[in-house]
Order: sequence, then C-alpha cells, then structure tokens
Amino acid sequence: MKNRPLAANAALLAALSSPLITSAGEIETTVVTATRTEQSIAEVLAPVTVFERADIERIAPLDLQELLSRAAGISFVRNGGRGAATSLFVRGNQSNHTLLLVDGVRVGSATLGSPSLTNLPPELIERVEIVRGPRSALYGSEAIGGVINIITKKYHDTDGVKPFVQLSAGTQGTVKTVAAVNGGNADTQFSLSGLYEETDGVDNTTSKALRHGDDDGFEQQAINFSVSHRFNARAKVHALYQHSDSESEYDTNCYSPFPNNFGCEPYTDSTVTVAGLRGEFQLSDNWALKLTAGQSTDESQTRYRYRDPALVAANLRGDVFETTRKQFTAQNDWQLGKHHVLTLGGEHINDEVDSTLSYGKDERENNAGFAQWQADYGRIDYALGWRHDSNEQFGSSDTRNAAAGLDLPMGMKLIAAYGEGFNAPTFNDLYYPGYGNPNLEPESSKNRELELRGKHAWGQWSVNYFINDVDKLIQYNPATFGPDQIESARIEGLELSLATVVRQWHIEANATLLDTEDKNSGKELRRRADSQVNIDVDRQWQQWGVNASVRLTSDRYENTSNTDELPGYGLVDAGVSYQINDSLKLQLLVKNLFDKDYVSARHFSLGNYESIGREALLSVTYAP
Repeated sequence: MKNRPLAANAALLAALSSPLITSAGEIETTVVTATRTEQSIAEVLAPVTVFERADIERIAPLDLQELLSRAAGISFVRNGGRGAATSLFVRGNQSNHTLLLVDGVRVGSATLGSPSLTNLPPELIERVEIVRGPRSALYGSEAIGGVINIITKKYHDTDGVKPFVQLSAGTQGTVKTVAAVNGGNADTQFSLSGLYEETDGVDNTTSKALRHGDDDGFEQQAINFSVSHRFNARAKVHALYQHSDSESEYDTNCYSPFPNNFGCEPYTDSTVTVAGLRGEFQLSDNWALKLTAGQSTDESQTRYRYRDPALVAANLRGDVFETTRKQFTAQNDWQLGKHHVLTLGGEHINDEVDSTLSYGKDERENNAGFAQWQADYGRIDYALGWRHDSNEQFGSSDTRNAAAGLDLPMGMKLIAAYGEGFNAPTFNDLYYPGYGNPNLEPESSKNRELELRGKHAWGQWSVNYFINDVDKLIQYNPATFGPDQIESARIEGLELSLATVVRQWHIEANATLLDTEDKNSGKELRRRADSQVNIDVDRQWQQWGVNASVRLTSDRYENTSNTDELPGYGLVDAGVSYQINDSLKLQLLVKNLFDKDYVSARHFSLGNYESIGREALLSVTYAP
C-alpha cells in the first residue's frame, strides 16, 4: 500500500458507504468543544465524534487509548503493554498536536508535549468529545490535529444518594475495583469515584538478553470528585478534582556502575492531578459569561528495582520531571438575534518545569484573545474564528478558521472549511540535555477540508476529505536520537463514517486513508498507517447484550528513511453481558480474541515491542 495515491484507495471504503435500510432512532447529541458553545452535532461545522457513558460501558475499554482508537482518524503506537510510552496520531499529526482537555482544563506534560492518556481511566469518564482538524483559532497551541475533551463522571439525578461498585478480574493477573457515590438535589449534585487496578502485563520486548524476559506490570490508583451548584436561574458553578498515580514497568538497557551487572527492573512512576473551577453566569437574556480557572500537574520519575544489594542500598533513581500548567479563561457569548452568536474571550496560560535536569528555560507564558462569529441563514450557516497569541518565548501569532455549511435535499449537508494551526516546541525539544535543539521554530499548519454528511431514517454517514500542510514539523529521528525539523510536510486524508441499525443490530463503522509526505525528501512520515478500519456491532436481547469489534491497520514505517517497514494487522474483540436484575450486571470481555501476534513499534536495540495477546476480563457491576 506504500506510495499509492490516496485516490486509488477510495474503493476500499465503498462497502462501508452503502445504505443499510432500517430505522435508526438517534437522540441528538449536544457538544461544546468544537465551537466553545453548545451545539447539536448536526449543527457543528467540523467532524466530531462523541463517546457517551453508555458507549464506554458497552465497549469497556481497558484504557483511554483503546476507546479513542475506535474513532475515525485516530491511531496509536504503543511501546509494549499497559502504561508504556504511547504515540497518538490524530489525522496523522504528532502527539503534541492534539490538545487534551479535562472538563475544559488543559492537561499534558510541558516537557513531552503529549497528553498522559494512561492516567485518565475510562471508568471515571462521563463522555468524550473528539474534534478532528485544527482548532487553534479557538484554543491556541497544541490544536493542529484536533481537540479531545474528557468530561468526567457527573451526577444528573435529583433523588438522593446512590452507590456504584464494579469488581473485575481477568487474565495476566488483572484485578480492578471501581467504587463511587453520587448524590444531589435540584440545586446541587456531586460525584465521588475511585479506582484501583493492577495487572502483571506482558514481556514488552522480543529481546531476552540481560534482564529481559520478565512480565512488565502496571498498577494505578485514581480518584475523581466533582460538584455542581446552581445559585439561581442565572448563576451556577462547577468544581473538579482528579488525581491519578500509576506505576508501569518497562524494558531498557539499565546502567550499572558495576561491571557485567545489568540486573535491574526499571519502572516509571507517574502522577497526574487536575483541578478546575468554572462559573457560568447569564448576565442578560442574550449575554452569557463563562469563567474557567484550572491547573494540571504532570510528574514522572524513572525508578529501578535492582537485584544487586549494593545498588538497592544506593537507591539509584532516574530524573524527575514535573510540569505545571495554569490557565484562566474568560468567555462572553452574545445571542444577537435568532440566528447570530458572537463569542469574545481571553486566555492566560502558564507552563512551568521543575526537574532534576537543567533546562535552558523552565517557564513560559502565553496570553491570547479570541473571537468567533456564528450565523445561520436557513439553508446556509457559517462560522468565522480568529485568535491572537502572544507567547513569551516565540512572540505573536495569529490563527484563523472559516467554515460554511449548505443544507442539501435528502437530509444531506455539504461543509467546506479552512483552519490554521500553531504549536510551540516543547521544553524537551528545545532544552533536554544531549537531545534538545534551542534553535527550533514553532510549527504552523493550514488545513483545507470538504465534508459531505447525511442523516436519514436508516442511519447517518459522513465523508471527509482534507489536506493539511504543516511547516517546520518537529519529529523524533531514531537515527540521530534527537528532533528533526521538516521544512514542509503534507498530510492528505479521507475519512468515512457510518452508523445504522440492521435487524436490531447497531452497527458503527469508520475508515481512514492517509497519504503523508516529507515534501523535502519525498518520504512518508514515520509510524503513520496508510489505512485503518473500525467496525463495531452490538445488540440487546432482553437481559442479554453482545458486542464485537474489528480493527484493521495497514503497514507503516518505523524510521524516517522508510527502510524499516512494520506489517499491518487485524484485531477482533468480543463481549457478552447479562443484566441479572435492576441493580446487578455481569459482563465478559475478550480483547484480541484470536490472540493475534503483531508489531506496533520497534526499539533500536531491544527489537520489537511485544503485542498484547488475548485478554479476558469478567466484571460484576452493582448500580441501583
């Protein structure tokens, strides 16, 4: 499939686009991430995927990566098992090109630049909103590829306090416990939930030299608390606190001061904390004010379990990386007439690094103002956005977006969009000792997109074609063990999604085709698969529920020179559930049903990172 024009692959998607005649009753979903204002998915002039709580419970993903990978345009490359370093690609863009929000608060490591998805367990999530394509005109840096907004678990009832308990056990010594208590009345609702999980894991690498050949385990504890209070019809506040601590073992060539002694078991201890406060005020009939203050902390440290008593006594540890992100956002929304909405806002962002390593710079600020105009003229609607960022380190930048939609006959809609992106280099890219390059420049992008979508009695579908040109693209080069800056790169893609119901079987399918190119060398960008297909089916029979999914990923290159090709693979998951009564539910899930052996990434000296084999998980849930 390499070097094949994108258009030549379009036939691969034809089968997924065929109408399946049936009735697909669909409740209209409201989203806020795409425009910072409430809109139904049908109104949003951007490709959006939403996972509701019911979807998360049905899929029962072992981690957030598994859930997100079911959306169109999203893929992951993981260096081994649970908790291992993971690369996120949204529409073929780098991991640090996707902005991660938790209840509107920015989350992610300022040193790595990428979000810590491992520390956000799906069991503590209410819903996920994914917006593909550049959103820098609204959110600033890190939004070249898109925005992922994690909305934490909340309580929406008003009839007292309710408990929730889920106990799970499975293969690889996996045990998991989730407990929650939720309560509220007409004015105040709260949710308190906690999770503990551990698994023995798998051997991460094919290399069995030195101390390799052992399983690399994963352990996690997490807590989430949220409370909302309505003072009156025009004022309400929401507070969030989430804390997660994880420990993930991995394989590497451990350093030892003693000759011929490599007896160590390295692991990463990481912590993510998110705190946020949001106030919503209806100042007049047509004027709404939102104030958001938030802080996220990302801390990681490499530690070693040494077999040599002398090393144990020395308590040798790796470097500590702690980053703190602070933000304050003020947003005004004016409803000007029935069909016009004007949004004006400002944002302050501060990133700080506290590490045992010496960085050339360990703090930077960014101040921004943004504006958006949305209008609806019957069959035609549009959105215009602009943002000005003043970065303490890289100066000023302006990003813009424009989108227009045209309602067509037979329930279809045509959307044309243009969006610009901006991303500042990470602290690691610039200053990591022996790795960073302080001369790196900010990345920028220009994205053009055309979408055709339809909503009918039998279901919904969409087709998206986009071209994203990225200048000054920063990527890791395994040949030099440092960052390269590509003068110009192009990512061309085609996405197709389908949702329907056939004979009471709910079917969702999507496919993504990518053609990536370093325009200077003509080579493909590393670790991007040319094609990806997801198919999910599920059905309910009274107390019984069954579901299955198929994920297909094509081959891709591990290196920038395109000489190391990793083969494609296909995975099948399946599950069955039984509702014992109104409060008790049993669920059995099998991941990688056929125990497929595959390679998603390769280490320069340790060989292939091992795939996770067949996994089974049995859960019992008590939810009165």
